[in-house]
Amino acid sequence: MNRQLRTPFFPTNGVASIRDMASKKVLSFHRWIALVFAPFLLLQALTGSALLFRSELGAVIEPGRSTPQGETVSVSALYAAARDIRPGVTPTRIFLPGHPDSAAFAHLSSSDGTTSYAMIDPGNAAVIAEGGVWRFPLQAALNLHYQLNAGQAGMLLVCIYGTALAILALTGLWHWWPGRNRALKSLKIPARTPQRLKLQMWHRSTGAITAIGLIVVAVTGVLTAVPGLAISSLWTAAPAPAASYPYSAERIDTGIAMAQAEFPQGQLRDIRFRPDGSLAVNFRAPRDGPWAVDTVTVDPAAPDAISAMPTEANDALWTVTYPLHTGTIIGPLGRYLILALAAALLFLAISGPLQWWRARTNRKSRA
Repeated sequence: MNRQLRTPFFPTNGVASIRDMASKKVLSFHRWIALVFAPFLLLQALTGSALLFRSELGAVIEPGRSTPQGETVSVSALYAAARDIRPGVTPTRIFLPGHPDSAAFAHLSSSDGTTSYAMIDPGNAAVIAEGGVWRFPLQAALNLHYQLNAGQAGMLLVCIYGTALAILALTGLWHWWPGRNRALKSLKIPARTPQRLKLQMWHRSTGAITAIGLIVVAVTGVLTAVPGLAISSLWTAAPAPAASYPYSAERIDTGIAMAQAEFPQGQLRDIRFRPDGSLAVNFRAPRDGPWAVDTVTVDPAAPDAISAMPTEANDALWTVTYPLHTGTIIGPLGRYLILALAAALLFLAISGPLQWWRARTNRKSRA
């Protein structure tokens, strides 16, 4: 009787008990988010990995030029070749080759609002390949990674599961945290761990080690996409395609020359052909990272209205978030760090649902 009176009804460590209950709820929340978003996170990890090495992969899997490297035609010739692929097609953007053996890449807009693409030999303006996005795997990877190839609705979903990834990393880290003095020890996986628990422990340790990095990647990815998100367009009718301006070769070449005069040493990266007849010309600016550009907006009919913006003056949000998202902020090795995070995300997105399935199967077998 006395022994029963000395035994408290509540656990001695009430704080620990409350944390245990909260931890179970957090773990349940973590699992259900993971089950819902695992396929999307797998897709993001795969497409993001490919885009980190887009230039190198493009040189291997995409058709290249057949002309000698020293031969080049004018931008107006590339524009004319893209425009003449078929009736009703208008080039909206042309990327110059990023690799000596690569081809130019054109974005084409049709009168019905659809987008297609073409690869053009920069030495003779011959069309090498053309078609929809699935004809070009790396462009498909970019469209899937950024907006699931589904416009504004896809971009919104990308933002949602980017947020979900940040929540998963935070809740996983909170559930795992054993205290500062035990953190390193708790990451170890003892050799005598039963085989049925090893996957769980690998999942736990991988998640704990990469959590902060995954949060950074998730948040910067969302912040990169948000400025381009127009929520109102999700429930309003899509605007009719803008009428294309009839660019002549003289207008294009004059515009390019005016832009080049603003950055004489700049290397052309891409040109946007706007419906109003102006050109937005981007020059590579490697001094500020591989993605940086110096931009010139020019209308050959209004030479006094030219606008030049060096990369240092560009205060767009993506100029901060994108180098973080791709790892280039810490130099050439940064993308390998992001690749390691993508590999970890692949493992976590597979091992998490697999653990759930095993536990579910075991419960059924016991029942």
